[in-house]
Amino acid sequence: MVTSRSYVLLLGIGTRLFLRERSFSGAKDASSMPVWSTALDPQRSPQRFFDRVIAADDGYADSVLTAVAEWKRRGWDLAAVVPINDWGVPTASAVAKEYGLPGLSTDSAHVTRDKYAMKARFEAADLPTPRSIAVTSEAEMLAAAGEIGYPVVLKPADFSGSGGVSLAHTRDEAIAAFAASVEHIERYRDDFPIEGTHYLVEQYVDSLEEVSVEVLCHGDRRKTLTVTEKYLSDPPVFAELGHLVPSHRTGDKALTTLAEKACEVLGIDHGIAHVEVKFDSKGAPWLIEAAARPGGDGIMDQLERAYGYNPYTLHVASYLGIDPFPLVRGEPTRSSAVAFLKARPGEIASVRIPEKLPENVVSVHVSKAPGDVAKPVADWTTRDGVVEIAWDEIFTERTLMPVKIADTLSDEIFG
Repeated sequence: MVTSRSYVLLLGIGTRLFLRERSFSGAKDASSMPVWSTALDPQRSPQRFFDRVIAADDGYADSVLTAVAEWKRRGWDLAAVVPINDWGVPTASAVAKEYGLPGLSTDSAHVTRDKYAMKARFEAADLPTPRSIAVTSEAEMLAAAGEIGYPVVLKPADFSGSGGVSLAHTRDEAIAAFAASVEHIERYRDDFPIEGTHYLVEQYVDSLEEVSVEVLCHGDRRKTLTVTEKYLSDPPVFAELGHLVPSHRTGDKALTTLAEKACEVLGIDHGIAHVEVKFDSKGAPWLIEAAARPGGDGIMDQLERAYGYNPYTLHVASYLGIDPFPLVRGEPTRSSAVAFLKARPGEIASVRIPEKLPENVVSVHVSKAPGDVAKPVADWTTRDGVVEIAWDEIFTERTLMPVKIADTLSDEIFG
């Protein structure tokens, strides 16, 4: 029940808002209630965007439930708990269930976080997805790779951001890739709420053309908001270099129907989902995975710039039990992209943003300073900055302009 002291709780952003700042504005637009978030130590990591930051680890349901119960004793009622990134999905589901609020089922929260369980649902529904085998050891991995056939992709079953994902063409490469994936999980095990006990050996779709489909889900209805062009690094890793909204494939009905069906079979019935699809050399689509939360990396910001509305408003509205579909606007008026800056590997000697930026550049943010060490491209942790770009046109063919602009700026910025 909504009271005069009710609030909306956003999970999965803490006080690190970069490229997710608009989620707060969207939540404000969806209701007149205060918008809260969580942090492990709000006193030492304050965030003044929010009306309140409460002490909790949003990756763990027990931690958030304890904090919500404490604030309930102080007279505050939770009206909605909304996941913004992957780590917040299972927690939001558990908290919503405890308080009888709109949210994903326990099953849906599980299958959208466990890639093997997800693939099993896709296969059971006869949806095109690369074959995967779950493994827990090097011996199991080698047997699975032999069964599927090289080349194969190795990845953690419950991690995100391309972390620990790589391609192997041979037995020796598979052993090295599996070891790297295990090492990646061990490195981040204490920082993220992951089980980290099993990995996937997956059939490789030999193509660098990949998109994400941003799907609005509410009850038994699903509607594609846009298709996002995705730019990936060269194998053996699959780091995301940038995203463009809208993709030239936005009008592809077969693609959007496939993405919406994926959400249906996973039971995603609240908010915006992020569905990743690859196209093989014959142009056939393959479901890679789907997440029960808005696309990260600033994709929602690009959707807003291209279409003229804040998609987080729809996402939060759905978790408040409000029909979000009347808020959707149909056609984009421009193209908008985000791409990531990358210094050459090694120590960075200098950082200088040019006084005159390319005409279409909206913003530039550099995350490295002189003396920092730039690492080779691997995943989200190896980025050195970000640039946003907009064009007053809609591209009808695949364009590489976002990554070309980012590469040119990187050469100018990092010495």
